[in-house]
Order: sequence, then structure tokens, then C-alpha cells
Amino acid sequence: RLLQSGLIPSDKLTYKFKNEIHANEIVLLAYYIAAINIEAVYHGITEESEYTPFEGICLTDTFEMYEKDDLVSEVLVDNSERRKRQKALDIRVIIGNPPYSSGQESANDNNQNVKYPMLDKRIAETYAASTTATNKNALYDSYIRAIRWASDRIGEQGVIGFVTNGGYIDSNSADGLRKCLAEEFSSLYFFHLRGNQRTSGEKSRQEGGKIFGSGSRAPIVIAILVKNPAATQSGQIYFHDIGDYLTREEKLEKISDFGSIDGIEKTHGWQKITPDAYNDWLNQRDDSFYDFIEIGNKKDKDSKSLFSNYSRGLETNRDAWCYNYSKEELSQNIDKTLRFYNSEVDRFRKSLTDISVDNFIDFDAKKISWNRGLKSDLVKGKKYHFDKEKIRVCLYRPFSKSWVYMDSGINAYLNQIPKIFPTKDADDLVICLTLSGTKGFSVLITDVIPDLHLIGDAQCFPLYLYCDGNSGESKKDAISDFGLDYFNDFYATNIISKEDIFYYVYVVLISFTLCHCRC
Repeated sequence: RLLQSGLIPSDKLTYKFKNEIHANEIVLLAYYIAAINIEAVYHGITEESEYTPFEGICLTDTFEMYEKDDLVSEVLVDNSERRKRQKALDIRVIIGNPPYSSGQESANDNNQNVKYPMLDKRIAETYAASTTATNKNALYDSYIRAIRWASDRIGEQGVIGFVTNGGYIDSNSADGLRKCLAEEFSSLYFFHLRGNQRTSGEKSRQEGGKIFGSGSRAPIVIAILVKNPAATQSGQIYFHDIGDYLTREEKLEKISDFGSIDGIEKTHGWQKITPDAYNDWLNQRDDSFYDFIEIGNKKDKDSKSLFSNYSRGLETNRDAWCYNYSKEELSQNIDKTLRFYNSEVDRFRKSLTDISVDNFIDFDAKKISWNRGLKSDLVKGKKYHFDKEKIRVCLYRPFSKSWVYMDSGINAYLNQIPKIFPTKDADDLVICLTLSGTKGFSVLITDVIPDLHLIGDAQCFPLYLYCDGNSGESKKDAISDFGLDYFNDFYATNIISKEDIFYYVYVVLISFTLCHCRC
């Protein structure tokens, strides 16, 4: 596309083709197809009589070539020389469409992301160090690795042009990334193409068509990032939103009509963005929010919060096994998978080899769903046995109760649920709420165990807490003494109870959702 664009003058095309244009590809077949395509386009433009191969393409993992030496240099001698030549160059322009992958879908895939110690260390030192998010896993997504690598590769001067997942534009976990981008680049242009199909209902229709068709459910953004050492200001951020309710074809037509940054400029389409103190670019928060008492806070131990504890919903990470509308079928499923797991423990114990657990166990998804914890337990020789007392009633989705097998061994994370619903007869209520970026703000109250994805990523605020999680004894109010004093002081009374406050919170949150729906 670069050769076809006309950006390179015809009298310089041959030199550029032979010396200053480079490409990397990690898949062998794609490598050959890319090389042939590039060569065919070049010869179609220049009409040279003698066929000239493209020497600028390398069969390589772009990230890994900066981590360690070429391990197949003796086998692919020419390719190794190309790698060395490329690494030594002062590259100033990097363009691409990096893959989007923050991790494998399931441990049964046995296909975890490749580790890049040096690159990941750079992310830890920059994007991760600057974020306020607790879970930083998303910052090691392949496309964010590509942004970090490219920013370092062009040094103090250059241009990056990427078509990527657009989640980092407004996600909570990417606040540190946004901070660093504004510090590292002089000018930043973001053309948001929408297409987030992890949304639903009217929001999904607003997002419009997916740019890559069925190949992606993520929002897509074209980012042009410029480092200009002569610039008098850094972090000049410009944003253009393609608009609501557009089909894929309408979006592609718009992109073609604009053609460039200048094309959007001519329509006065760039919105200048000034980040707030929290590194928000879009949907900047209202500071008056911080004038109110916090519902809960686990990051700051000295904070004064309304609830003394709260929990994420139950995370099984193997819903197909741990949930069922039939109690009998659930029992059979759990008994079956635990028997298989125990047989794998026995087989591993008897093995006399030093083979890793990932290369040993059976990944048949019809027999078990593996995760890191269960693999670790297998190595330790820990066994699990079916216990019918661990079958509980849960709220799997809104107004959809189900049976669940709740056990620390076969569930990924119980979180604080044992302190809220320690036994099947425990009396409690929880206010479940989510601030999911894709599902909007939702609230639901339940008297049974809530699933993590009940209404998004559910955070659950209980009426009671049980100090002795196993027996269900020693029940106490989850509303803190500070919270009780806060309300009684504000209303100059002493008749408000902690239970009153619990229901008050629920009503306020529900009223907000009703107002939001009307809007």
C-alpha cells in the first residue's frame, strides 16, 4: 500500500525499495505471500525488466528479535543477516495492525502468550507504573506491547501509525498508558472507528458495523503518534469520532474520503483534548463525585467507607462445569470432572519424567477445564472429592437462578463470598452493581450467591458479614460504624440504623439507573 500510495517519488522508489522499506512476519506462509505481494506491486509500478527480490522482509517475531540473538542463524543465514541489518538501522516510521490478545481464552488451549522480559519490563516501568488500576494484565495485550516497542524503537524522533483495538482510549486500566503517551509524543491523532460489539441493545447499534467484519468485536482506532523534538509542546491530542449508527461500508467510505489527517482537518473534524488530572481523555469525571462518602475502598486502608467489606461475585472460570439448572446433572458433572482430575494426579505421581505439567496433562475440554490453580494443585498431589453440601443456589444472570458447585478447589476465586453466604441457609442480602464500560451502570439486589458476570463485573455490597465463614455464626452488620455516624450526624438524629442505610443506598442507586434509562 505504501508503494501504491504515490507518497514516494518515482525517482526515489527503487532506492527506497532496496534500502529503506522493511517488513516483518512471524508466520512462514504469510511471510512468503507478503514478499511476493510487495515484489509484484513494485514491478507493476516500475516495469523493471529484471526481477528484483524484496530484501527488506524478515521472518521473525518483531518483539523477540530485540530480546535475544537469532536461534536459527545457521539455518536461515540470509534471514539472519536481514535481521541484524534491520536492528542496526535508525528507523523513524513504523506502521502496522498489531494483533489484539491479552491472554488465552482458556487454560485448556495451552497457548499462553509469549513472554518478552525486556519489553514487559518497559511496560512495567511506564504504563503499569503510572496506572491506578489494580489489575494490570490488560497492559500486556499484544497491541499495547506494540505501542511500547514502537515508541522505544523510533527513539526521540519519528512517527507511528497503528490500527488497533481502541479500548485504551477510555478504559480505566489504560490511564497510565494515556499518561505516558501524552508525555512521550508531541502530537497524537486518534480516529475512532467504533464497532464495539461487546456492547448490547441501543449502545451496540450506535457502535455500528465492525471494521474487520466478523474478525473483531473490539472498537477500532487509527492512531498517528508523532515525536517531534522541535515541537514547543508535547501531548497535543486530537480526536475524531466517526459517528453513530454507521455500517461497515459507510465507515470505510468515510475513511477513504478523508484520506489523511489533513482531510479531517479540512472539515474542522479534530476535537482538541486536554487530559484531566486522572488522565481521562473522554468522558472526563466530575470532581464533585469525591465530595461524597465512599461505598467501599480496598486500596486505601485508612479510608472511611460506608461498607466495611464487599466482594466481587463468584468466579468459577469453568461455568460449563460448575453451573447447571439441574441439580442432578450438576452433581454428575462435578463428580465426573473431579474423578478425572484425581486420575491425572495419580498418573502424574507415577510419571518418572521431568516433563512440565502443560506437556503432561490431558487438555480434553469434555473431561475438565484447567486453570493455573488446578494445575498447581495437581503438581502438589492435592485431590478433590465431590461434596453434595457444596451445591448452592445462585443468581447466575438477572432473574435467572441456577445451581452452583461452590468450592475453592474447582472455582477460580471465591472472593469474599464465604463471608457473605457461608452456608446454604445463611440469611443475607447483597446489592450488586457494575460500572462496566460496555454494559453501562446496573444495580440488582439478591438474597443468594451472585455470579461475577451477573450484571457485568458485579461488585457486591452485603447487608451482613459472617465472621466465622464455615459455621455461619457471629453475624454482624456490613455497614461500618463510621457510615452509621456519618448519616446520623448529617441528619442530626440517632434513630437511623445500619439496615436503614443499606436500603437507602439501594434506593439511591436504583433511582440513578431509572433516571439513566429515561435519559
